Amino acid sequence: MGALADLGLSTADGPIMLVSAPDSVLAEASRMKPRPAFASTILTAEPTPRILWWPERAHLDPAVLSRLAWMTSVARGEAWLILDPAEPESPASAEIQPLLGPASLALVEERPIGRGEIALRVRPAAAGPR
Repeated sequence: MGALADLGLSTADGPIMLVSAPDSVLAEASRMKPRPAFASTILTAEPTPRILWWPERAHLDPAVLSRLAWMTSVARGEAWLILDPAEPESPASAEIQPLLGPASLALVEERPIGRGEIALRVRPAAAGPR
């Protein structure tokens, strides 16, 4: 199974935006109808109810994370940050978690998926429980 299936996500339940997704996820998404939207960076992504982002350490700054918070807030949705310990540029959960609060994001859940990846589900900090 791929990251989308592991998280139980389908476009049948509404729009999904994939940001900086690896080829394996793009292949998985290409089989969905309708297909998810794609963006190369969080800066070119659009507000979407469900965003999956494969961040790199170089892109973890307050402005980028604040943009993610804004996008999920506007779309009244949530985001998944997918971390891959096998990738040297992928941050660890411990690196991201302290950055969430200042960016107005709250961690909802952390879970292992796929081939060793870690998925952090976040939503705007002002959002109440769902």
